[in-house]
Amino acid sequence: MKSMAWVLVLIAGICWGSIGLFTKRITVLGFSEMEMLFVKMAVDVILLIPMLFLKDKKLFRIHNITDIKYFIGTGICSFVFFSWCYMKAINETSLAVAAVLLYTAPAIVMILSIFLFQEKLTKKKCIVVAMTFVGCICVTGILDTQTAAYSVKGILFGICSGIGYALYSIFGTFALKKQYPSFTITFYTFLTAAVFLLFMVRPLELFQRITQQGVWIEMLLFSVFTALVPYLCYTKGLSAMQASKASVLATTEPVVASIIGIAVFCEGISWQKIIGILLVLGGVLLRITEQPEKQEL
Repeated sequence: MKSMAWVLVLIAGICWGSIGLFTKRITVLGFSEMEMLFVKMAVDVILLIPMLFLKDKKLFRIHNITDIKYFIGTGICSFVFFSWCYMKAINETSLAVAAVLLYTAPAIVMILSIFLFQEKLTKKKCIVVAMTFVGCICVTGILDTQTAAYSVKGILFGICSGIGYALYSIFGTFALKKQYPSFTITFYTFLTAAVFLLFMVRPLELFQRITQQGVWIEMLLFSVFTALVPYLCYTKGLSAMQASKASVLATTEPVVASIIGIAVFCEGISWQKIIGILLVLGGVLLRITEQPEKQEL
């Protein structure tokens, strides 16, 4: 499993990087970010229920009622919080700046993992995080911005999105230590997020609009390929590697998003983007080839 863990995390990053393929069309149709998040979570919960029943009914079992805090952590504190902050950061700054601030997550995970999971801080880890972060800056094209004014509020939202994004690796690792399978963690992550988001939208009116506009296929593909598949892959990969390593490997997301933007939406390509892609891929390669530590999770 350990030899395939990095592949699963890379698949997760690739899937997350495809979000733009769906959100561009769905947003144009008049659906808000919160509505898309709710539909995504609701659809994935519905899809996971028969999957867990067929695989093993015990996957629904929670060992201890107090363990629900880990799923509140992954679902609300991580998924909902980081998604909301990310959208607010985009509105207050720009997509490029928000994406860069979101990918402070690997550094946050690395720092938290030192204290929470006793991971060792090495020079190589610091170099890898620096490479991937600088690579993300280049990939998003922020260096091309000549005249930009960013509010302090927008920067704070962006940093908070990175913290929220990082929390999935942290809470997910705690849940894995409690011997919860990746299916269980993913299901309860989506369930807690869906229940919370239920109070943020008008579900009956929302489903009526989706039916009238005939976008169920888009919503289904959006839910499966940007949440269900990547979260299952990421959580499964996280069970066989350190949280800091998984977080770094997932930085392939902005690279994939950038490639899709160039290939599908005819966005411009520059030397900054090329350097950024090479830096991120180089950092990922260094992490993949790094010798495991004795106390690896």
